[in-house]
Formats: sequence, structure tokens, C-alpha cells
Amino acid sequence: MEETRVCQNCKNSFTIDASDFGFYEKIKVPPPTWCPECRLKRRLSWQGYQILYKRKCDFTGEEVITTHHKDSPYKVYRQDIWWSDKWDPKEHGREIDWSRSFLEQFGELMRDVPLPALYTEHASMVRSDYCNAAAECKDCYLCFRIDYAENCAYLNEVADIKDSIDCSWTRHDQMGYGNVITHSSYQTFFCEDVVGSMNMWFCRSCVGCSDCVGCANLTKKKYHIFNEPYSKEEFQKIFKKYDFGSVESLEKFRKSTMEFLLTQPRKQFNDRNSVNTTGEYVYNSKNVHDSYMVRKAKDCRYCQFLKAGPIADCYDYTEFGERGELIYESCWVGLQVSNIKFSVWNYNASNLEFCFGCHSSNNMFGCVGIKKGEYCILNKRYSKEEYLKITEKLRKQMMEIPYIDKIGRIHKYGEMMPSEISPWAYNESTSMEWFPLGKGKAIKEGFAWRDVEPKDYQDATIRIPKHIRDVKDDIVNEILKCEKCGKNYRLIKMEIDFYRRFNLPIPHNCPLCRDRARTKLLNPIEIHDRKCAKCGKDIKTSWSADKPEIVYCEKCYQAEVY
Repeated sequence: MEETRVCQNCKNSFTIDASDFGFYEKIKVPPPTWCPECRLKRRLSWQGYQILYKRKCDFTGEEVITTHHKDSPYKVYRQDIWWSDKWDPKEHGREIDWSRSFLEQFGELMRDVPLPALYTEHASMVRSDYCNAAAECKDCYLCFRIDYAENCAYLNEVADIKDSIDCSWTRHDQMGYGNVITHSSYQTFFCEDVVGSMNMWFCRSCVGCSDCVGCANLTKKKYHIFNEPYSKEEFQKIFKKYDFGSVESLEKFRKSTMEFLLTQPRKQFNDRNSVNTTGEYVYNSKNVHDSYMVRKAKDCRYCQFLKAGPIADCYDYTEFGERGELIYESCWVGLQVSNIKFSVWNYNASNLEFCFGCHSSNNMFGCVGIKKGEYCILNKRYSKEEYLKITEKLRKQMMEIPYIDKIGRIHKYGEMMPSEISPWAYNESTSMEWFPLGKGKAIKEGFAWRDVEPKDYQDATIRIPKHIRDVKDDIVNEILKCEKCGKNYRLIKMEIDFYRRFNLPIPHNCPLCRDRARTKLLNPIEIHDRKCAKCGKDIKTSWSADKPEIVYCEKCYQAEVY
């Protein structure tokens, strides 16, 4: 059975096929009324991790760093307080008002229960105060969505990484810089989709290689420049001429590399060790479709940013992973989770619906901030028998008295929590990163928007030296000005030492602009129809037909490269 429906939000049509209906029946939810892209956009609006503010802790009164603006209606506790037993989220518990929409009542609870200043595993963070969505970090600075890291700065969506700067979506790496989608590599710089390699510069889609510069689609090669082999002595002689410590030389070489890489074929999807999958950056997976950046998953669809497995039987699951099953329309959940629906930021949990920040908990419905709890609804505890009876009644009530948002969209049982009750405005959330909107468009689509008071950024107090060898130690005391956005930024000693060690110039843009530039190196989440540039057959790919890249089907790519 296959059915075409019209998205309640964007009014475009989308298809629900037999396997989709089977999953919805399995987890006992009605089919969605929003299309996959609108559902993703809504989920991402429930994660704010990178825009930081200063405001007062509502428990201690002291100033803290947080993702929640001081004018936000949400209460904020310092992290150690939030995780402690100095307060009890169940004190905010309340009776269900059966005459009103349940999600309206949940929104009121969200504004009443304090939220953490930052979303980290606080006890495992060592000298890493300016990191968020993080755990097990030591001596890290401005790193986000990061686990198991040491001596790093300006990282995003990484795990198990050391001594690295300005990298995104990398795992098991050491001494990397400017990389995206690298894995198990050492001393790699400005690389993309490089695995098990070392001493690589400006390379793409290389596996098991070493000492390569400006290369693509190589396997178990060394001493190559622009895919041409050299002796060790020749390679080292030529490499010394590339003075990457000069920003002018570096950018000139980057441009040459980009021109060369456009002549090299790309596979229709960047995947590895996967069977029966569609989607970009799907690794070590089976029967995974319409997904993006997923590892070790099985029987999943419409999933994104699951950086660690195993993951099984999930739909519309965005962010985190690491032992999850039967997850639906949820974001930022992981670390042994099962049967989670319509929920955000929950670890080590099971049987949750419409929950936010409920860790090590199970059998919860519409709760906020409860740790090690069970059988709670709107933060009020019930017996097991009462809980099962009331939640069954609630699901029916949500169909009969739905939540209707400000622009008239109807949210019945089976829909993710509406964006308008998210604690983050659209331009503070991950949605802005992948689906950028202006203020007017965001508000028209029903999202909140944060108007931050204008700030006059000062001129740089120093002209950045053109070469790293001319940089003095006291540059860490200077104020720099981003050439892209105009905001001020500073350098830290860790990164100066790194740049000197690897002969890299001082960046001329702020960390956030550099992060956004790395994101633009990635293929989009969309899937397009296109023809293989080699054999001409119809293929699915993340590159639209108007893009200049040479795109091969799986068979032609394998024949060309291996």
C-alpha cells in the first residue's frame, strides 16, 4: 500500500509507503501529517547548542554562560545545580486539565521547570567550560556536540578526538585541522571523507593513505600529489615548497585543489560498508533510507546525525545515537534509549513520550527535567496502573482536543512538539544551520525569532601577520575582527601552539563563520534524480543535476577507483 498526502505545513505532497505504515503500526502512532523535510526542520528547532549568552542563574543569582537568552521566559540553573538533588523537578508537577490541549499544558511546564545553562554531562567535563552538548571533555574550548575529546578547540559533532582544531563530523582522529567527515586518521588538514590515513593535506575520499596532497579517490597510496605518484624524496622536496604557513600561499593552493577535485568523479552517495541504503554519509548500515550522516544503523528511515550505533528500527530520529531502538520523531536522545517518541534531550531512557531532559527514566509522558523517574505525567508521579490507564486516555484526548498553533496548524497525537514551545528561537537553533531563514520568513512559518540587541564591534587591535612565523605570543591579548561577519574574536594559546607546530596561518574569520564554512563543504540533505556521468543510467544522489560535480553510479565509481 502506498499513499500520497499533502503536507499540513508546506502543502507539498509526500508519500507514505507500506513499510512506513508498518512501522507506524508497530509503534502505535498515526501516520504523520507533515512531510519528511518539515518534520526535520521542526525537530532541529528543538536543539540550540552553539549560540551562547550570559545571564543569571535562577537558583544562585550568579552569572552563567548559557544557550538561553536573558529575555527568554525559561528559567535556567547552573549546570551543577541542575544535575544535583538541591531541587526536585516533581515539585512542579500538576494535574491534567482534560478540557485543554495537553501540549499547551506541556508548554507551560517547560516554562516552569528550570533548564540547565548548558547541555553537557557536567560531571565529566574538565576545564571545558565553554563547550556545549558535550561529555567526557578535557581542556577543550568552544566545542559542540562532542564526546571524548582532549586538547581541542572549535569542533562540532565529533567523538574520540585529540589535539585538533576546526573539525566537524570526525571520529577517532588526532591532530586534525579544517576537516569534515574524517575517521581514524592522524595529522590530516583540510580533508574531507578521509579514513585511516595520516599526513594528508587537502584530500578527499581517500582510505588507508599517507603523505598525500590534493588527492581524491585513492586507496592505500602514499607520496601522491594531485593523484600523481612520487618517490619519497621527490614528494618531500615538492611539499617543502608549499608554504602553508602563509595565508596567501594556503589560499592559492586551496583554490588549485578545488579546481582539480572538480575533475575527479564522486560516488552517487558518500557511503561505506553499507547494504541497501540511500542517503549521504551512511556508514556500516543496512536497510537505511532517506537518511544523512548515520553510522551503524539498521532498518531506519528519515534519520540524521546519528554519530554512533548501534541504531535499529527508527524513523525521524535526529542527533546523537549510541544504542537506540524504536525511536520516532525525537531529537538529541541516545546512550541506551528505546521506545522514545516526540522527545528531546533524553539519555539512558525508555518508553518516553513528549519529554524533555528526562535522563535515566522510563515510562514518562509530558515531563521535563526528571532524573531517575518513572510513571510520571506532567511531572506528577502515578502508580503503574494509573499511568497506563491515564496515558491511554491522553492519547485519545490529544486527538479530540489538539494543540492549534499561532498560524493554525493542528498538532494531534502523533506529531512532534510544536516549534513555538521550544526553548530556542529559530535563529538560535540547529534548524538555522541547515535551513537558513530570515526573520520575516521564519515568523511567517510559525517559528520564534530572537532579536539580539545591536552591538558595536570594535576594530581589530592588530593586523594579523601574513605568516605564522611572524606571530608573537602576545597576540592572545589582541582583539581580532572577523572578515566575514564583522564580529570580534580572540585567539587562545592552544591554537597558536598548534598553528606554529604545523605551519598554519592565523584564521581571518571567527570560529562560527569557520564552522559554517565547513558545513557548506558537505553535500545537502536532499536527494535528487540525476544520470550517471559514466554510463548514463538514472541514479539517486545528493548532487542536483545543475551542480558541476562529476557523479558516478556505485558500479561505475568502483570500476574507476578500485
